[in-house]
Amino acid sequence: MAEQNLKVLLVGAGALGSMFTWRLQTSGRVQVTAVCRSNYQAVKDKGFRIESVGFDGTHTYRPDRVVKTVEEAVATGETYDFVLVCTKALPNLGDNSEIIAPAVINSAKTVIVLIQNGVGIEEPFRARYPKNPIASAVAYIDVNQPSDGVISHGGVMGLVMGLFPESTSDAAAAATAAEEATSALQELADLWNGSGVGCAVVDSIQPLRWLKLVWNASFNTVAVVSGGNDTHQMLADPECKALVRNLMAEVYRLGETVLGAPLPERLGMRSPDDFIEDAASKEHPVVPSMLMDFWAKRPLEHEVILGRPVRIARDLGVPVPYLEAVYALLVMVEKSYMRGRL
Repeated sequence: MAEQNLKVLLVGAGALGSMFTWRLQTSGRVQVTAVCRSNYQAVKDKGFRIESVGFDGTHTYRPDRVVKTVEEAVATGETYDFVLVCTKALPNLGDNSEIIAPAVINSAKTVIVLIQNGVGIEEPFRARYPKNPIASAVAYIDVNQPSDGVISHGGVMGLVMGLFPESTSDAAAAATAAEEATSALQELADLWNGSGVGCAVVDSIQPLRWLKLVWNASFNTVAVVSGGNDTHQMLADPECKALVRNLMAEVYRLGETVLGAPLPERLGMRSPDDFIEDAASKEHPVVPSMLMDFWAKRPLEHEVILGRPVRIARDLGVPVPYLEAVYALLVMVEKSYMRGRL
């Protein structure tokens, strides 16, 4: 018997989301519906043009369906096996869990996969969708969308996923649901692995969220508050390099307090100096995604990358003066160009 195709709804069809669903589609076992906003017409007319170092050249990716809204995606009664949420995490501007409601509210089996930055992103989705499996995912990818429908990808692309706990007091039911959801996640991971994307399903994703925050809370944020600098430029200045290291050290200290255990090692990196040495050794500098948002005068993900960690630190009594200072500056930078637009 032929395997049944999986139906995937992509919400947030930017650079990251388009790359991950493209690779799923190449498996031949996934039908992708992409919810596009500003790039809708370009993608509807010509699909995505993907220029990738890692996947050897230029490719055209046409999702099976391109729609403007989630409501349109379910207008004729469609249900989805997975909803991939790849939007920016901007809780200061509203609850972004609401946007996927039409695709989830009538299907408790639909797995919600959050491929977003920061910490604490899962709670609004768990509160709104208590019966749905929720997977929290940490992405490792160098990609951007320089113009509508045009994707520029380097050589890095990987994903780690883990279930976010269900809100139920029935331990037996929770265990059964977790087993079913883990099986579904592993099926998705196998399709990515078979399509050139390294993907793993882990028992606990939060340590990796905090580990990724080491990079995001330092390089991403300082790139903006320093006036617009890439990783090599930041590290070339001794004072700026020291600031980056101090931010990283605070994230390590806070993350380990929250978790009650050391942050995990990834790719041989187990300390701020390892992260800094890795960034400095790269032939080409990294232009952080937050800097691209700053240049384009878009809202910044300061709440999930800095704001929530700062509030967690205050609740736990962990001093984080560097995180507090950069958070305050970043919010003011955003206000300087968003004033009147929000």
